[in-house]
Amino acid sequence: MIPVELDTLKEISGNASIFLSFIFLFHWIYPLIFKLPPVWLRVIWGLLFGLTGIAVMQLPITVADGIIIDFRAVLVAMAGAFGGGITGWIAMLFVGGYRFYLGGTGMPVGIGTTVTALAIGLLVHRVGAKFRSQSLVYAVFGLLVAVQEMLWFTALPRSIAFMMISRYSLPTLLLFPLFMLLIRYFFADEIHKKETEVRLVESEEKYRTLVENSNDSIFSCDLRGMLLSANRRFMNDFGIASGQPEGQWLFNLFGFKDNLAAWQELLTETVYSKKTVSFEKEMSHADGSARIYVTTLSPVIGMDQQVKSITGTCYDITRIRNSERHIMQLSLYDTLTDLPNRKLLMEKLSQAIAASQEQETMVAVVVIDLDNFKLINDTRGYAFGDELLNRVGLQLRRYLTPKDTLARIGEDEFVLLFEHIEQLQPLMARIQSIQDGFRYPQAIGSEQIHLKLSMGIALYPSDGETCEELIKNADTAMYKVKELGKNHYRFYNTEMREALIKRSRLEEALRKALIHNELILQFQPQLDLRSGRIRGFEALIRWVHPEMGTISPNDFIPVAEESGVIVPIGEWVIRTACERNKSIQNIGYPQSIISVNISAIQLQRPDFAEMVIGILNETQLAPHDLELEITESILMESFQAAIGNLETLRDYGVLIALDDFGTGYSSLSYLKRLPIGALKIDKSFVQDITNESVEDSLVESIVSLVHRMGIQVIAEGVESQEQLDCLRAWGCEYAQGYLISKPLYELEIRQMAAEEDAARRSAM
Repeated sequence: MIPVELDTLKEISGNASIFLSFIFLFHWIYPLIFKLPPVWLRVIWGLLFGLTGIAVMQLPITVADGIIIDFRAVLVAMAGAFGGGITGWIAMLFVGGYRFYLGGTGMPVGIGTTVTALAIGLLVHRVGAKFRSQSLVYAVFGLLVAVQEMLWFTALPRSIAFMMISRYSLPTLLLFPLFMLLIRYFFADEIHKKETEVRLVESEEKYRTLVENSNDSIFSCDLRGMLLSANRRFMNDFGIASGQPEGQWLFNLFGFKDNLAAWQELLTETVYSKKTVSFEKEMSHADGSARIYVTTLSPVIGMDQQVKSITGTCYDITRIRNSERHIMQLSLYDTLTDLPNRKLLMEKLSQAIAASQEQETMVAVVVIDLDNFKLINDTRGYAFGDELLNRVGLQLRRYLTPKDTLARIGEDEFVLLFEHIEQLQPLMARIQSIQDGFRYPQAIGSEQIHLKLSMGIALYPSDGETCEELIKNADTAMYKVKELGKNHYRFYNTEMREALIKRSRLEEALRKALIHNELILQFQPQLDLRSGRIRGFEALIRWVHPEMGTISPNDFIPVAEESGVIVPIGEWVIRTACERNKSIQNIGYPQSIISVNISAIQLQRPDFAEMVIGILNETQLAPHDLELEITESILMESFQAAIGNLETLRDYGVLIALDDFGTGYSSLSYLKRLPIGALKIDKSFVQDITNESVEDSLVESIVSLVHRMGIQVIAEGVESQEQLDCLRAWGCEYAQGYLISKPLYELEIRQMAAEEDAARRSAM
């Protein structure tokens, strides 16, 4: 074992004291300079390491003249490892320069050990961080610096080298690693501490900034619920003066003043469960409005695992809840009238059925449909129709009690739900009062609309046991009302269901009739009473079904109008009638006029006149050879819309005739405004003109009055010669009926034309 002399230890302790002073100096300086830019920080470290290296050379271990030993190599190596190239080179230049200044035999070796130590330090700086155990890295680092120094000893004269190795190798190998570890430990500890402080300060600042600028209201309170601090949003929301959050009781701010027990329960649960507690509550905002907040209370737990205080957030979810309510409104209520829709109606009806089962009472479902609403909607526009629906909804509400429900489930279809019914008489009285309430016109803008209701009623449990069945059966009863003339109400019965099924089958078959060529036309001649010649023909539609046989227009035309199939059927009738009349003109009736009945649905379409004119151009039929027959009821329901189409066609040359005069809303004021050239007296007047003098005078008066207005007269339903003679005597221009001819097919017209031609030839 190599002995270490006492003097050597004293000399080493002198260097060590300077070395330790350097460590304490680092602890004092680092907090003052750690915020400087990295380059300046490295320069200062280089100066500090270099100056300390010069200091240790002031108390060296003098081996011989010009040969000294100290800890400068450790300092230079540590400078390179700690601060990198800038720090290491500055330290090496200071230490190496001063060693050069001292000179002596050992100067080259001293400078060499300094340079080699720097190289090792830079190597550790580059690769040392890759190793897991940094303590081991710096221990090996110290050994390398010690070994390289002893290797440099061999460059000295042999006797001196042997003496230095034998005397100083053990202290060097022990102290260099030890001092490396000490420096690393103190430096790393100080740097880590300051970095932690910096991160903590930055974290606190970030947290403070985040809290202050948060869209949530954030606060902290003590365990009693007294406010300790709060962010700006919280104070703004709850009307707290800036800088004065302390001393406010949260139960007042959160609206628990009348329910302190609930607030105390929330605080207790937060403290004792040590878990976050949330609740949703409507609170008063500083602006006076009511806001809905989701509030969380989170415990702040200390080192002793006890709750010290509570932090919380208040998140304003008013918009979310309003959106949810709006979505709920859209899903359960009609957007136009704000009435319950079908979904909500089904829920309420289901609840009513359940209650009825318990109380042994009845439930009534009343389906209400607005008569002729589609006509009003088409003629006056959707905005007008929407306003009318709103008015109807408001008026129906007047007849409700708090237990009743009014819903809108279709375009013009409403449903009334009456619960807890024990007798039918009061129910019928209520329904009749609703019917009577719509006797008066609805004022929409500057117009007065006479609106009528068709209502069908189904009762639980007699008319159905499910919601769907009750509504379906009430709907069936409503359609029966429409079939029987509208503007009334009926209770459901089983016969209605069978009739509805038949009607549905008829509608389905009617949609296929055009495609399968099941529709045909017959033509009934109209006689000119003045000349005795055929004026023209009225086109009459017939439906020949392969299974149901010939179906009367009285059965399928109403179905076609309600389903909308009348539009393509009506166009087919006009086109076919024009084509056939062109053929009839070519076979012996060159001035033949073809008369076609027009439905209200057709007449209200904005493109109706354009469609008729297009057909005339396609078939090359002269406009004055087409006569369109309209009814009084059509004009009374939608006069303004119809008049535009009729005037356009009249101006184009098409003839217009008013059909079934006397059966509807006869009015001379309307006759004056209509662009008609002929008027057809209904057969109900013609049938009895030979029996009742009053009737005779009535028809004669009609003919006389109409002539004064410049309108020609056509009498329909003429079945006897006596009727024909009376009409001729009163100046009626034209007549039509079985006395003259039954409705004919085109082939029969050809035969009639041939017979007339043969008769004329024989007469010649």
